Amino acid sequence: MEFRNFKSERLASALAVAEEFASRFKREGVIGIVFLGGIARGYFDKFSDIDIIIFKRKNVDLGVKMEGEFEYKGFRIDYEIVDYEDLAELEWSMEMKWAFSMVKIFYDPEEKIKSLIEKKVRLRDEERKWLIIEGVTQSDWYCNTVSESWIYRNDPISAHYSIICALEELVKALFMLNNELLPPSKWRIYLVQSLKWLPEEFNEKLKEVLLVRDFSIEELKRRRESLNYLWRQVLPKAEREVGMKFSEFKKLV
Repeated sequence: MEFRNFKSERLASALAVAEEFASRFKREGVIGIVFLGGIARGYFDKFSDIDIIIFKRKNVDLGVKMEGEFEYKGFRIDYEIVDYEDLAELEWSMEMKWAFSMVKIFYDPEEKIKSLIEKKVRLRDEERKWLIIEGVTQSDWYCNTVSESWIYRNDPISAHYSIICALEELVKALFMLNNELLPPSKWRIYLVQSLKWLPEEFNEKLKEVLLVRDFSIEELKRRRESLNYLWRQVLPKAEREVGMKFSEFKKLV
């Protein structure tokens, strides 16, 4: 993932503060410490927090709250203490996988944290294929069926919102088609634009889909046409990746 043009004027200072705070947990019973967020991704601006995860052995009491947020030396620190054994057994969510896929390991004397992260953040093939099926099918449904149903029900605002829902589903499919983990919602539009494979005229059509001049039926049709233009390019690639036809997708979702 590429975080282009992000400011990093405070990165060195933030990293120094993070290391100073985290060093107090380099003790018996602690398996590892990692930094997430901007520090791990290589940027840090005024909206960034210092995100720290401390992995401890189960039943070890470190004498502090398991999580906390506070100001320290001009930075906002958000830390969480977790049981290593519990996270090793847990099925990690997509959001958790994405967060830990860009991690800066600060303390890992036995390399258990490195091994755990490498194992847990993998995008399983069956998971990827299902999200392609779901994303392509739901995108078509929201764009062409749900939006039309809201016009019939005389609610153009809901009809226009259906196009946003369709876009969200299409974006989900695009990340999977690029074999990339799905970011949290706030990052998706930013990061989708830098994926390796995208439909032709993606950025231009993306703007057309997001643009709402008014809530008329004509405007809905314009936005729908732009999204369908992208969807038609995604479909054949999705069918090849999954090994099914779209008619089979619809039976599964």
